[in-house]
Amino acid sequence: MKKSGKNKKQPKKKDLKSRKKRPWNQLEKATAAYYASLSGEALEEENRLGAAMAHAAGQVDFDSDY
Repeated sequence: MKKSGKNKKQPKKKDLKSRKKRPWNQLEKATAAYYASLSGEALEEENRLGAAMAHAAGQVDFDSDY
């Protein structure tokens, strides 16, 4: 008879919360470093692309069948 996984020791909630938060902290730091490394011209291009994507996303009709 196989043992069920119920007896495995679960991480404490505090440990689980910090492990889930860790990737977000890494992403936040990497994103900030990326934008800080851009030249003024590259940053303007990023802003233009972001605005264009936001505009295009606003044009999507999610309720349409096709």
